[in-house]
Amino acid sequence: MATQTEKHVNEVLNELERITDEIRVKIHLGGMDAKDAWKKLEPKLEDAKAHANTATDASKKALNEIAKAFRDFGASL
Repeated sequence: MATQTEKHVNEVLNELERITDEIRVKIHLGGMDAKDAWKKLEPKLEDAKAHANTATDASKKALNEIAKAFRDFGASL
């Protein structure tokens, strides 16, 4: 049975994957500035996945910060 933290981590990872797909589409249609910003942000998805493997409260906080960065970037497009 998954713990509350594990459930939260999985929800955030699913959201990150969805946002990532949306951002990729927008970038495809966007300009070079967005592409440059995305190149800096995209590797953070791997960071999020690494934090998910440990599923601690610290990981949960880090995932939330990464998800916010993705949300903010997606909203700026």
